[in-house]
Amino acid sequence: MFWIDGWVEVTRMLPSEEDEHAWQGVLRVLPLIDGADEISEQLFGLSRAAVTTSEPLEAVAARRGIPPNPSAELRADLDRIAEHERRHGPGELGGYTHASWTELSAFRDSCPAVRSSDWATVFDIMDRIASDERFSSARLRLAVWYEW
Repeated sequence: MFWIDGWVEVTRMLPSEEDEHAWQGVLRVLPLIDGADEISEQLFGLSRAAVTTSEPLEAVAARRGIPPNPSAELRADLDRIAEHERRHGPGELGGYTHASWTELSAFRDSCPAVRSSDWATVFDIMDRIASDERFSSARLRLAVWYEW
């Protein structure tokens, strides 16, 4: 199976005020996404086919790496992944990338297929968070990677 894991993260700080503790993980993605699908491929370039091809697919937010100032929750996962790779070698996890809520909501609004995918739940939760005035689009993001 090819899974998508990651974190929905929030901050109350403006980008100019951020420090290494600015972001907090509020929702883990893995329990909500059964596996990579056309949405994870179009958004992040993450699917079995996308990561095994020599030609990278065009995606909204592919290959960006770890976001700046990752949350403690994301850092803990990255430490766990580093330990796993130290013991077993690299290759089972990767494709680290991230996207702002602005990018994600624009994609959702332009792609009706989101409503019938596992991503609908994640987007619904993020939409609810974004409706809180404390978390503008620049203060809400999604960081993801694949596991297989």
